[in-house]
Amino acid sequence: MSEDLTTKPMFEAILEGQRHIVAQLVDLRKGYDSLAAKVDQIAAKQDELAGRQERLELRMAELGREVRDGLYNTNRAIEVFNKRVLDFEVWLRRVDERPHDEILLRTK
Repeated sequence: MSEDLTTKPMFEAILEGQRHIVAQLVDLRKGYDSLAAKVDQIAAKQDELAGRQERLELRMAELGREVRDGLYNTNRAIEVFNKRVLDFEVWLRRVDERPHDEILLRTK
């Protein structure tokens, strides 16, 4: 019985130490599960952001095409306008030269 008295407190201390270790492992597991859930949330958010970025890139490409098309159409309209202005200038020059030609003919 004297052996029981000396080994029992030691076994209880070992058992208590094991319980403490198990409690720490449970806490660690809870922390790990919580961290894994946060990682999953971050991964989902990252996937969402990647999708948004992809949509933005597609929209930017679309807007770029619209701008290029708009500039092309605007440049064509400017070219047409410039040609009309040039034609008008030529016509106006002819109208302006007729009286001078008539005056020159009459004065000779």
